[in-house]
Amino acid sequence: MSENTNHSTKNYIVTNEQGEEFLLPKYAATFRILMDDKDTIRDVLNSLLQLDRDHEIVDLEYEFEKPIDIFMPENDPARLDVWVHTRDNRYLNIEMQNKVHAFFFDRMQLYNSYLTLRGKYEFNRSDYFMGLPEEERRYRYYELPETVSIWLCNNSVLRSKDIYKDVWSTYSEYEVKSGNALPISRKNRYIVVDLPNFLQLRKGVKTREDFWLRLISRGPLQVPETEDPIFANALDRLRVSRMSPELLKALEANMFDRHEYEALEAEAYLKGQARGMEKGAQQEREKNDADNAARDTKRAEFFRSKGVSEAIIAEGFALK
Repeated sequence: MSENTNHSTKNYIVTNEQGEEFLLPKYAATFRILMDDKDTIRDVLNSLLQLDRDHEIVDLEYEFEKPIDIFMPENDPARLDVWVHTRDNRYLNIEMQNKVHAFFFDRMQLYNSYLTLRGKYEFNRSDYFMGLPEEERRYRYYELPETVSIWLCNNSVLRSKDIYKDVWSTYSEYEVKSGNALPISRKNRYIVVDLPNFLQLRKGVKTREDFWLRLISRGPLQVPETEDPIFANALDRLRVSRMSPELLKALEANMFDRHEYEALEAEAYLKGQARGMEKGAQQEREKNDADNAARDTKRAEFFRSKGVSEAIIAEGFALK
């Protein structure tokens, strides 16, 4: 492995010692180029989910920026980075995140809701479900398919520094307090990957998961040379030399993540508003203090005019 260098003015391109340029896949647009392959997506998912051979994903379909047509303000549909539908009717979403903001966890839940609703819609129209007898379809009307929302985060999001990956599900508060908590259902889960923690905790590349997470977070120059066909093909897709000027131009035009920056702007606004409210409260406190001091001064002058001693005046003002 060699250090990432960047002789380009573009922060999403790195150059190796031989002068060959590669895309850094940690950005949404370049991440899609890395993931544009069934074998890659399948291997990434099987690695992240740590699925054994009896439960691993065998075949799948995928879409980038999958629009979820659910009514939202201004009819702006959500777009999932990578939407995956497996042959055995599991529905997964992979989100690449470079910014953590005040609404990050809200956004996770919102996108997970989109994933669940869209998964249910697709599940009800799947060959499996439509192949069931009509009576059984009615009986299983509320059945949900398995959905997994995966978030690869280039900012630290996990509270513990001792882990780089966590699974979030729905739990009983009572069982959590009693120390016997198990997920109420395994059908809907979040997989949260803290890439800064990963880089601190996992030195070198020992597993397939190590390779993918190091490649995604640090780039092609930070993973070892390999003859593994899935890894080699993934690295090849990131070579700038294999891309047309038109593709590179389109890539650059799509580097800006509008939704991400809108969330950051909203966070900055709320922080500014909070600072303004605090400043206003501080000014009000200072005004009250000044008014009280002026009132005390007038009272002291009045008492002096009546012959009250300074000691008695001081003792009186000391009372609360």
